[in-house]
Amino acid sequence: MQTTENIVFVDDALADEFDFGAGVRVIREDDRETTSMPGCVVVSDPGASVPSDVPVVLYTDADPSEVSNPNRFDAYVPAGDREALETQVRWTLARHEQQTSEETERVAENTRLKQLYEGTTSLVMAQTVEELFERGLDLADRILEFDNTSIIVANSDGLYIRASNCRNEIEGPIPPDKGVLGSTYQNARSYLVGDVHSHPIAEPRDPSFRSAVSVPIGDIGVFQAISNQTDAYDETDLRLAELLASYIAGTHTRIETEKQVRQGREQIERLHHGAARLAAATTLEELFERTVHVTDDILDFNLSYIGVVEDDHIVPMAISSDAPEDGAKRISLDDGGVAAKTHLTGETKLVSDMATDSDAKPVKQMYRSGLSVPIGDIAVFQATSYVPNAFSQRDAELTELLMDHVSVTAERIRAERNLRDERDRLGALFEHISDAAVAYTVCDDSVEVTETNQVFEEMFGYRADDIADTNLLSRICPVGPTSDQPNEEPATPPELLVGRGESYQGEVRRQTKNGFRDFILNVVPLSPGEERGAGYAIYTDITHRKARELELERQNERLEEFANIVSHDLRNPLGVARGNLELARETGDDDRFDTAANALDRMEVLIDDLLSLARRGQLVGDTASVSLERIAKRAWMTTETSDATLEVADSVTIDADPDRLAELLANLFRNAVKHAGDDVQVTVGKRDDCAGFYVEDDGPGIEPDRRRDVFQPGETSGNDGIGYGLAIVQSIADAHGWTCIVTDGKTGGARFEFETGR
Repeated sequence: MQTTENIVFVDDALADEFDFGAGVRVIREDDRETTSMPGCVVVSDPGASVPSDVPVVLYTDADPSEVSNPNRFDAYVPAGDREALETQVRWTLARHEQQTSEETERVAENTRLKQLYEGTTSLVMAQTVEELFERGLDLADRILEFDNTSIIVANSDGLYIRASNCRNEIEGPIPPDKGVLGSTYQNARSYLVGDVHSHPIAEPRDPSFRSAVSVPIGDIGVFQAISNQTDAYDETDLRLAELLASYIAGTHTRIETEKQVRQGREQIERLHHGAARLAAATTLEELFERTVHVTDDILDFNLSYIGVVEDDHIVPMAISSDAPEDGAKRISLDDGGVAAKTHLTGETKLVSDMATDSDAKPVKQMYRSGLSVPIGDIAVFQATSYVPNAFSQRDAELTELLMDHVSVTAERIRAERNLRDERDRLGALFEHISDAAVAYTVCDDSVEVTETNQVFEEMFGYRADDIADTNLLSRICPVGPTSDQPNEEPATPPELLVGRGESYQGEVRRQTKNGFRDFILNVVPLSPGEERGAGYAIYTDITHRKARELELERQNERLEEFANIVSHDLRNPLGVARGNLELARETGDDDRFDTAANALDRMEVLIDDLLSLARRGQLVGDTASVSLERIAKRAWMTTETSDATLEVADSVTIDADPDRLAELLANLFRNAVKHAGDDVQVTVGKRDDCAGFYVEDDGPGIEPDRRRDVFQPGETSGNDGIGYGLAIVQSIADAHGWTCIVTDGKTGGARFEFETGR
């Protein structure tokens, strides 16, 4: 572009000399320099050729209405009005100079703006925040020609200088509510300060600072340029600084977003690996300890804990290593706090400030913000911080994602624990049940043993290892019908029913190594209704009960026999007494009264025997250690023994029901008197060959061929009894669990020996 000077071209037709002011050179048309451009041209001919890019003043005596193209001229001055012409030319020169200056400024601004645009290409390619800030300061220095520039970034406790080319600049923290810097950040407002010393809010950190440009960088901080001269910056500088700040803010957002995405991806991957580690836990305690470690390590939660729900309370189970020992406590679900509500509602709770949250009831007053996430219906995870707003929505989302994994793993551990406990309980029940039990599977009508309990081994006589994987039925089921086999037992062994998922309960007879025994069999399929072919068989031994039932049947038979005795033997003496009484009335023969009295005596003996016999149906009462001598003497005194004598040879102590023992001895004493005579001697003593005692007399004894029959009911060799005295003796001995035999006494009399076993 050619240089513009304060030159006025004047038409040669104008002979007057003009004064356009100091610094203005007048050049006639003939004196023009081709390299110079005028600031104004003065012509007198309305039809003259005029330049299009230079102001032209028409100085003529022509009427303005006669000028054919007045728009070609910037001003019109009547000829002869020299003063007006000089004034018009000076004004035109001044306006032209201003326009030229503005044009120059616009060109310079456009040049800087173009350079800034070109420079931002490198700016937006920055990969780190540090690199971005350094490139931003480089553009401010190289293109904007700013000295002493800084980029200040906000943090939770104030403003910090992150990049600067100022000397002796402080690092921070700088209060965010002080000076132009604080106002720029808090109000998001730009400032152009011509003189910081006179500015109402400026608080320069250095007295040499005089002017400044302060521009917000989005919501992250402030860009500042400072000069040691007043009015060092203009509006153009401010606009360019704002443009640079906008590029820095946009690129910073991109870098942070990419960083967050990258960190988020890495965090998700780390959480995935952490969740895999959690899945390997075998107990809830181990799982929750690992979970807290993962949240501390991956989510950067330094104060977190997990509380397990137990008995309407949340009980701490795991807590961060950096947390205080009293950082968590047991709370009730009725507490109404954040943890309780999290469990009861199953919803995540994000607390920005515990001081203003109505649900927050922090364990420690220093806790200011928190995050609470449910772990299924098992537990609650909570993280806390000493500062407000420490947790974001993303923290909540990542924690929920992790706790979903924790919940699934916890359910798996709890299910495995329940299954293990159930298996242990079943195993303990199976092993410790008082009945014989066997676990087995059914395959092709074969019962294959998988497990037996100790009672089964003892009762059936088969070791578990010996019968494992063998057909149980071939060992314990009778080959054919056995004597007195239960009538209700099905032809097909009930153990096979589990093959169809059916159960069974009934009486069976099964063979043991020691012979046949009777059982109540309970067949229990492992999966009722399903043909899985596995189950349990439980054998309750009722052999003794069956024997007792048979004994009761025999007793009933004896009772029927007693009834026959009563109806027969009592009627005979009763008839004799009644008949003789009638004869005595008719004949007056007194001997008939004696016969009747004898018959009544006979009836009395029969009644006594029957009453004693009826007592056989009673069980032996409580036993105690008693003296045989004392009981023998008591029985002797209550028995009609005439002139007989009793000798107790030894002092013996035995366990017995005292009353039943006395009844046993009294029957033996009466038997001795009845069969050996009124003067018989009876001896009671201790057996030498075993634990027990004997009773013997010095009478004629009992023939060997009758010794087995004397204990049978109704067996007698006399006419004054019904033959049940010794049967009563046998019954009482059996009730005590004793054995009784008859042999010869030392003098040939009858000797009854009892083995008590202790």
